[in-house]
Amino acid sequence: MSHPNQLETVGVPVAQVGAMARVLGEQPYPCDLAAAGLLHAAVLRSPHAHARIRSISTELAAQQPGVAVVATAADLDGPHTRFGVRVRDQPVLASGVVRHVGEPVAAIAAATPQQALAALAFIQVEYEVLAPVPTIAAALAADAPALFPEASATSLPVYGPGAAACAEPSPNILWEFTLRDPTFDAVWAGAAQVFEDRYSFARASHYHLEPFACLARWSGEGLSIDTCNQDPFLLRQDLARIFALPEHRVRVAAHATGAGFGAKSYCKLEPLAALLARLARRPVRLVSSFDEEMLSVTQHGAEIVVRTALSRDGAPLAREMLIDLDGGAYADASALVADKAGYRGFGPYRWQAVACRVRVVRTTTAPAGSYRGFGGTQTSWAGERQIDSLCRRLALDPIAWRRAHLLRVGEAWWPGEAGMDSDLSGGLAAVVAALDPPAAPHAARPRGVGVAIGLKDGGGEARPANAAVRLTADGTAIVQAGVVEIGQGATTALAQVAAERLGLPLDRVTVAAVDTDLSPHDLGTHASSGMAVTAAAVAAAADDVVAQLRALAGRAEAVVHAGTVEGEPVASLLKRRFGPYGADVIGRATVQAPRSEGLPLRSQRLYWMPSWAAAEVEVDPLTGQVRVLQLVVAGDPGTAVNVLGCIGQVEGAAVQGLGQALFEHLRVDSAGQPLNATPWSYRAPRATDLPPVFRTLILESGLGPGPFGAKGIGESGNLAIPAAIANAIEAATGAALTSLPLTPEAVFRALHVDS
Repeated sequence: MSHPNQLETVGVPVAQVGAMARVLGEQPYPCDLAAAGLLHAAVLRSPHAHARIRSISTELAAQQPGVAVVATAADLDGPHTRFGVRVRDQPVLASGVVRHVGEPVAAIAAATPQQALAALAFIQVEYEVLAPVPTIAAALAADAPALFPEASATSLPVYGPGAAACAEPSPNILWEFTLRDPTFDAVWAGAAQVFEDRYSFARASHYHLEPFACLARWSGEGLSIDTCNQDPFLLRQDLARIFALPEHRVRVAAHATGAGFGAKSYCKLEPLAALLARLARRPVRLVSSFDEEMLSVTQHGAEIVVRTALSRDGAPLAREMLIDLDGGAYADASALVADKAGYRGFGPYRWQAVACRVRVVRTTTAPAGSYRGFGGTQTSWAGERQIDSLCRRLALDPIAWRRAHLLRVGEAWWPGEAGMDSDLSGGLAAVVAALDPPAAPHAARPRGVGVAIGLKDGGGEARPANAAVRLTADGTAIVQAGVVEIGQGATTALAQVAAERLGLPLDRVTVAAVDTDLSPHDLGTHASSGMAVTAAAVAAAADDVVAQLRALAGRAEAVVHAGTVEGEPVASLLKRRFGPYGADVIGRATVQAPRSEGLPLRSQRLYWMPSWAAAEVEVDPLTGQVRVLQLVVAGDPGTAVNVLGCIGQVEGAAVQGLGQALFEHLRVDSAGQPLNATPWSYRAPRATDLPPVFRTLILESGLGPGPFGAKGIGESGNLAIPAAIANAIEAATGAALTSLPLTPEAVFRALHVDS
């Protein structure tokens, strides 16, 4: 820090940069972008869950008013054109076979959006309908059709001791990840009590308000994409491979994004827009509808078996998780989610040994990909539900059991892994204490309190980040980094970090939008890495600026503060040293956590992100209706760079968790047809669903790896909510619910049928 006194900008609650423009509707988004000669795209999507494409005729469509070009797989096909993370299996347009309702089959670019949509009706497709595989059970059945008879291009990472993975080990299994402690069998054999339970997690929609949108244009031999994608540099790699271009010929510019929650990660529809633009030789804008978004990428549904071994007095010994994730038709990020679901599956407890097997199962449904929590939400649900159920069976207090067996600060769940960097027991006590005293019990509607602690790691695997900070001749600073602002407040927090290190007021620091031609390389908005990784690079780059200013002033310990160096304005110093026009001072930095070859994923967890939740519910046994009376959720940002932003992140995630607990479920019928994939029929949480008491706690440990002790918090709010609510229902009624969502029908069935 450049100023010797206490922090002036970090830790101050400030409104997000640009918030007013968004609220007033003045902020342009990718769907607002224009260009000379702009064409508008529309996509013909499959009406079938599984079918062979016998023929496609586009002649009539090409003759419709305003139509410039019609594209099919014949215009861009081959192994190098597939995309996906680790497993590249998804075509830009369906080639030969469609594997889910809503899969893009053909696309049109026309002079107006209306003309493009109207012309879709003139594309003639002959399908041979094939047997659907709509569920995990159907996909694993002995007589299930193989959705991918031929192997896809894969990139298998190198794992450390105890971990292994295999791509496409058998029909309809996309990926299998295993993790096993070498002492597991011995510990398990010595257990006095063994329990096995099965849990289901429903597939959910990201339900982000801004649809996917991008604008593609070609210039000479180069491609330019303006998009709302969370990962511009990773997208650039995919586009370069798909179109056989060197990476420097592809430019990706990220624009203001109206949320993503993971749906806008990695490669999505940008290659299709680029294909249309190349065929038409004009710029093309592609904007998805909300309905199309819900058929494009989802969260993973899951079937989870939790096996737990305890000592005679109920102490934890070993836990094994057998997880089947519904990956949908294509890989997307499923392989990564599988690894992380397995690694995060054991919860925040002191197990002597752990093991897991995670399979990603292909089904004829929309691809599942990144979603806030990234596998941690599914495993936290199952693991925390079983803890309460075990305690009930053994007549133990679930809160006391957790307090006795939670990892303490510094303790590791795997030898050599990063120690716990949050006070788990203190957080549990805080959320319980924040509940209001329960009201008098209702004679007809029992009430109960439940808690849960979700856990995920953050920051990625030895993730690198680059940053640059440019101090201009007038004493203002411009930060260049690769984290995309999608509403999470990263731009504001990075500006606060830079301002603190430079000793500048916040209003004299701006953060540039991400552009792969101009911005330093970064893997994008992933893994809640902004405060732990990218912010560390920004802080180091700002420190480089301060060091250069001190060198220019000729004093190694010069105080740099409020736009001055030892009291001399920066502008004056730069003009004195470089002449009347001054100069910029540019600081640069690269940070990366080291590899740890002896660990299963070959790198220590950069930090841990716990999620504490406590809920009080009221249950009507006659209808199964659950009313959440109180909900308290807490997160640990290490050091809160922007307290207001931290509260908003945890509250928003908690509302998502509430939706997953009570309502959200993307359903398909036996033919693989979506039953509620529209914004009107899909039940998402509303403001009226929030409990009367809804509290958010920010518990600062100061132990994060980022600048000032910061770490990520954006995915913590939703991890524990479903289990806390289900645990409260069990406390109230004794009903051991094992499937999400906790609808009135499900609760009624648990109370009156299953019991």
